[in-house]
Amino acid sequence: MSPFSTTDVHGSHTPSARPRVDDRGILALGTLALALVAVFGQLDAVAKKYAGFLPLSPFELLLALLVGLSALLIALPAGRRPAMIDPLGGKLIALLICWIGVSFVFAEHHDLAFAYAIRAVAVMLLPFLIGMFLRDPTQLQPVLWGIMGAGIVTALIIIYETKTGARLFSTSAAAVEADFEGKIRSAGGSDLNPTSVAQMLMVAVLLAAGLLASGYKRFRLPMIALILLGTAAIVMTSARSAVIGLGIGGIIILFRFYRSRWFPLILLGGIALAATSLLFLPATTLARFQAVANFAEDRSLYRRITYLRIGWDLLQQSPIWGVGPGNFPSHYVEAEYRFLPGRTLNPRELHNTYLDAAVEYGLVGFALFMSVLGTAFFAAARAARRAVDPLLARMAHAIMAALVALYAASFFMPHKDFRYLWLMIGLAMACGAMQRFEARCAGEGP
Repeated sequence: MSPFSTTDVHGSHTPSARPRVDDRGILALGTLALALVAVFGQLDAVAKKYAGFLPLSPFELLLALLVGLSALLIALPAGRRPAMIDPLGGKLIALLICWIGVSFVFAEHHDLAFAYAIRAVAVMLLPFLIGMFLRDPTQLQPVLWGIMGAGIVTALIIIYETKTGARLFSTSAAAVEADFEGKIRSAGGSDLNPTSVAQMLMVAVLLAAGLLASGYKRFRLPMIALILLGTAAIVMTSARSAVIGLGIGGIIILFRFYRSRWFPLILLGGIALAATSLLFLPATTLARFQAVANFAEDRSLYRRITYLRIGWDLLQQSPIWGVGPGNFPSHYVEAEYRFLPGRTLNPRELHNTYLDAAVEYGLVGFALFMSVLGTAFFAAARAARRAVDPLLARMAHAIMAALVALYAASFFMPHKDFRYLWLMIGLAMACGAMQRFEARCAGEGP
């Protein structure tokens, strides 16, 4: 019998025990809600256009639903399968949430800190909620399908908007004001900035590539379409970090075949494909990469260096508990930094997730944040290497590749509260918990 069977994990039912409740309906509803979280994470502007009349955003409504269903699962005597919550990862996230509270107390601007902390803690619940509802590998699939399905829609919107110059759904300043050399940078169906959208699309493309490379047999044609359309759309956004992350994730996927006698040929083929694709890069994308060596062409590079200088200065001023969640932008516009090159008069976030965590949460918070990220990576890597269930191994490898790419891309963006980061952390930790449960069941078997 599979370790992920729906039978009682204790194997028997005693007369004195409370009657068990069939929890399959609750788990199915929670799985659907998580899949929709993955969809609306990329297509929030689409959701806003058609559901903007609601008092809360679809993400907030889904999160409230998931929390309520989790409370129901805990209260009812279901007990069919244990929650797949990584014990170490769960403790680290809980400690990080508590430390954010400490940083909040010492923040200078408590109103900003409170608003940011609420948003950050909300997305940090995702790993717990994923562990509550995704109890076996088959339940992981709808969430991955949600990410990849939304990726196809995002890619199509980006390609259309880039070619026509029109805006279909995006309305926020972050989404519509981004351009380069007079050409728009599409944010797809999102109100986030184009770079963040490109990174979410990068995750979707790498999940599809990782699953195909591992022999996953379902939805092959849509996944191939996603890889082709998604890669083209990422390039059209001129998002350098997403292109870099895509390359790193692709290398991880290629090295899945390192034991094959065909690996040298596969590696050379990958290098040749990457080199050939350079010939078809749009001029704006090439210009964005060339601008790295020429600050006169891309003055945002001055601003990025200024972020780092201000961040380092603030970290030295408050190394233990930081300046407080969400407080960097208010310090960024202070008069003492007014002469730094590239600084704007508008509050800006520190565009480096790791330094941002250190500056706003302090070194203790940074250590906890990095421990969470490391735990998630090793959980997915362990599951990809050790899982007996081939479906779990395949999905864990794809999730690991996408997660590492997102970690790399986060060097260039403020992603401490990024929904897709915590969604991928939750999926990675769930894979690790499932592999441990699988091993434990095998050890307890006859």
